[in-house]
Amino acid sequence: MKIQLVLGLAGMLAFTSCQENTTTKVKETTQTQELSKDDFHKNVKALSGMIEKALRVEVDNTVRAKRILGFIKKSKLDSKTAKKTVMKVMAKSKTPIEDQKEITFILNKKIPN
Repeated sequence: MKIQLVLGLAGMLAFTSCQENTTTKVKETTQTQELSKDDFHKNVKALSGMIEKALRVEVDNTVRAKRILGFIKKSKLDSKTAKKTVMKVMAKSKTPIEDQKEITFILNKKIPN
């Protein structure tokens, strides 16, 4: 009688504990578009080269800005970093101040912060 009672209680305990664990926990993960340092530097260098070429080849500032916008959209960099890169490249390539202002105005109009 005692064995049946103990086995019955053990069975009920096992049955109820199994029913409480029916919910499964799912860990949600989100992937970010963050690049590794090497990829980041490669993308900045590639974008800088394309911008320099656009500044050398094109004469009209609106055409320059449109080409640069195309490069920014193709790039894996975020728009803020890409804009910083554009500013640095223009300063480094000694683009006239008025041209820089016009290009940055067009870029800011198309890609707001």
